[in-house]
Amino acid sequence: MPTISLRSTLALAFGAVSVLMALVISWSINQIASDAIRRDIGTALTELAEQMRSRLDMGLYERLRDVDTLTVLRQLRDPATRVGDNRLVLEKLRRSTGEIAWIGFARNDGLVVYSADGLLEGANVGARPWFKAGREGPFVGDVHEAKLLAKLLPAPANGEPLRFVDVAAPVFDLQGRLSGVLGVHLSWEWARNIEQTVFSLGRRNKGVETFVLNRNGQILLAPAGREATKLPTGLTRAHQDGGQLLQWPDGGWYLTAVVSTRGFGDYAGLGWSVLVRQDAEQAYAPVRELRSAVLTIGAGFAVLFALFGIWLAGRISQPLRELTRVAHRLQSGEADAVLPSHKRFHEPKLLADALRHLLATLRQEQTKLAELNANLENQVTERTEALDAANRHLLLSLEERQRLVKQLETQANTDSLTGLLNRRAFHERAQQEVQRQARQHTALSVLIFDIDHFKQINDLYGHEAGDEALRQLALAAQEWLREMDVLARFGGEEFVALLPDSDLEAARRVAERMRQAAAELQISYPSGVIRLTLSFGVAQWRPEQAMDALIAQADQALYTAKHKGRNRVEAWIG
Repeated sequence: MPTISLRSTLALAFGAVSVLMALVISWSINQIASDAIRRDIGTALTELAEQMRSRLDMGLYERLRDVDTLTVLRQLRDPATRVGDNRLVLEKLRRSTGEIAWIGFARNDGLVVYSADGLLEGANVGARPWFKAGREGPFVGDVHEAKLLAKLLPAPANGEPLRFVDVAAPVFDLQGRLSGVLGVHLSWEWARNIEQTVFSLGRRNKGVETFVLNRNGQILLAPAGREATKLPTGLTRAHQDGGQLLQWPDGGWYLTAVVSTRGFGDYAGLGWSVLVRQDAEQAYAPVRELRSAVLTIGAGFAVLFALFGIWLAGRISQPLRELTRVAHRLQSGEADAVLPSHKRFHEPKLLADALRHLLATLRQEQTKLAELNANLENQVTERTEALDAANRHLLLSLEERQRLVKQLETQANTDSLTGLLNRRAFHERAQQEVQRQARQHTALSVLIFDIDHFKQINDLYGHEAGDEALRQLALAAQEWLREMDVLARFGGEEFVALLPDSDLEAARRVAERMRQAAAELQISYPSGVIRLTLSFGVAQWRPEQAMDALIAQADQALYTAKHKGRNRVEAWIG
């Protein structure tokens, strides 16, 4: 039976074990890292769907709140108010938000009395679902194609049919009797704009697609050309965090995430679902790249370990080969062949020589191991320094992200022209003050003021001069008020101030002082000196009173000041 040399046996054994260990380690790293990347990708899709869901819910909630606010205005409730004045209010709201396609008031028999830009005035909407539901209470309707307005408004640029989301609420006259319904048609292009804001062009180029479904699973919003897409089964599994890999009816596999709308505040939602999918090939491209890199590195290490095994096998077998050569020389009769160590006994000489060579080899290996340890310590030091640098970079990145988040929060809460709080931020601060005043049982008042004949300033000096007048007035108003007072710009030339610890009379005195100071204010502009006057409406908060109702009372008082000649202060006396 042929024999195999010890060197060959050790080389094969070292090579096989090295390759097996490299493969096992590479496979383990690949599985762990791939699973983590898959979870991160799925979570990212779920977060995108959640952002889309949140913006849809918040948008409909804000529009419903706008409609509710309008329905409590005395101007709209008073039958004596001129139709033209009410139309101006609706047109102002429509211009302030690019989402409203139509807004109007229909009396009890369904006849449209006034609307923004006069659209559908004189038409009868009594058979429309929004009118019927709006008579019963606040209403938000699902997406539908335009009927009466299809020929009056331009079609969307993308070729889709004109579609609306309806918002309506009943309007009661001053005696509390139902006088009609205030209805709003939100353009469905609003949802498309949200989708384009949430999902950047880069994500869409990576195959990320968004669908919005109604409560029956029908597609309301889809990427261009995907309107007839059939949905897969098993979407309920895609509701879990991280999404689910599903095969769609077109045969393709997509990483799919689904979240359901939940409404916001007193808006219960319409039962929509936001579905985000990404082609599996593109979604898991980082996984494939990682797998390829790990396998390449693993193969490289396997080759290195095998070569090291061959070299190590030769080193281990060398003393035995030397012993064999010396033994052969002695056997052949070479007298000068020197046996190591012992000279009296042949067997001890061989054993002592083998041990001596083995110890010498061990010393050599120890020296090499010490060198390897030193090199390893240097490598660990270098890796530690690199890791510290990466951690510092990560910390700087996190600080920059926090700065950007804070900047975005500031932009979301302030008016870009004057730097004051905007309507949404004012309502949040106002709610906090109401809760504090309720606990401490102290007075709280609100005043609303605007610039008299502001349109004439724009017409005479230009819109840039009008903007400068608003900025200078905002700066002056902050100096006229206390640090604890809450000042905001509601839009146009209208400002609102919340006065904690102030009753109606104190608020009236503050408003009168501001009115007199404004009359003395001179705003220098290249085209001339701008002078202005202000009209004020003041109201005091009562326990359990909603902030919207308090603002509506102050607004009605402002309306009275306007009708009594402007440049005056009027208070709401309930």
